[in-house]
Amino acid sequence: MNEMNNNKTPDGGSDQQAGQETLELSIEKLLNGGDGLARHEGQAIFVPMTAVGDRVRARITKRSKNFSQAEVEEILEPGPGRRQAPCPYYGDCGGCNLQHIDDQTQGRTKAAVVEDCFTRLGRMDVKDLLTGPLPAGGNLGYRNRIRLFASPMGPYGLMRKGTHQVVLLDSCPIMAEPFNSQILPWLRMLPPMEQIVVRMEDQGSWLLSCFGSPNRLKVMRKMVGALAEGEEPAPGCRGLLFNNRPIWGHDYLVHQVAGHKFRVSAQSFFQANQAVTEHAVATVRAWLGELQQAGELGGLLADMFCGVGLFSLTLADLFEQVVAVDSDESACRDAANNVTRDQAARDKVTVLTGDLAAVLAEKDPATAEQWRQGLCLADPPRTGLGKPGVAAILERRPRHVLMMSCDPATLARDAAALVEAGYQARKLEVLDMFPQTSHIETIMLLSRQD
Repeated sequence: MNEMNNNKTPDGGSDQQAGQETLELSIEKLLNGGDGLARHEGQAIFVPMTAVGDRVRARITKRSKNFSQAEVEEILEPGPGRRQAPCPYYGDCGGCNLQHIDDQTQGRTKAAVVEDCFTRLGRMDVKDLLTGPLPAGGNLGYRNRIRLFASPMGPYGLMRKGTHQVVLLDSCPIMAEPFNSQILPWLRMLPPMEQIVVRMEDQGSWLLSCFGSPNRLKVMRKMVGALAEGEEPAPGCRGLLFNNRPIWGHDYLVHQVAGHKFRVSAQSFFQANQAVTEHAVATVRAWLGELQQAGELGGLLADMFCGVGLFSLTLADLFEQVVAVDSDESACRDAANNVTRDQAARDKVTVLTGDLAAVLAEKDPATAEQWRQGLCLADPPRTGLGKPGVAAILERRPRHVLMMSCDPATLARDAAALVEAGYQARKLEVLDMFPQTSHIETIMLLSRQD
């Protein structure tokens, strides 16, 4: 085993050239983001594409004062959860980073990551509270959205991690059919574009958004113009867009969740895993049903970061009033449209567009008492609520706060701030929204103690 050079440069790194040193390491655990953690002479070393229990020979690629990064050169002894990845492009394509770990171990690993984030970052013990992830849909063929990049050779693929090199794809195992059998072969007949985005829904319909030089638009228009009346460019295609401008058909899809329909424009966000989205809504409804049965559920739902209205519509029947807020104008237009078309929601939901704190300060239709007895549901982006979002909630002090997060680190941080302000964690569940990747979705319920 080679020893690390202890001669340091002024910036805290070693003066030994990175990339020449190799170490034999044992992986202790996986971290948020998917890297394996090993230690050598007391220093943390982060090693991607490893599994708990692996013993590896790894090459140091970067050193800093507090940690080093390394790449696997050889698996000396595999850990108990390691497997052969189901995708032939795994390791080259940058789309997934956990396919080398079996599905059950992935689930346990993600739960362990959530617990670790709460312990280290939130100073909270959630071991007895944490549940999941429960099976919901398949671990392959689940994804309904993909962004592809053109290679210099013409065909499309995904970026190799950390580079601008395109890995050409003949299939993507995590994408839902008919992407692999119908859509991807058809895309090869298109005039070359810089990027393309495919969005799908469960009924087989899909949208294609193309991005590229304006001179490609003429070719696209000629292709569309050659279609017979009522003819689709390809089976199931409902719309073509070029640089976000519609050139044929619709610029939206309609998703169905929990018996409700959601119009989702090409520029609006919607969850990429239909089955787990259904499970998330069902779980939230079950939790709220318990509150309702105990007489703890007030009449107001404040749906912060409401998107196209997923929770506003699917939970509206449990409340007298719903206030839905988001800063994304496209999503709010979709949300307002979806509310208007939904019989259970149309007379209850008010959609407000803009910054959370500013909009509520100017247009909040709920009274202080409604807030204090109500429930705030927050589904923020990866950055979490942050100090402004937590402050906006604490200013109104709702009885319950329910958070859905795609980053356990920011969730732990925000939850800790709420606990410090007098809330108590009641439920916490991991959702495997993104199998084969290190991305983790988590839902959590907290209640005010006073």
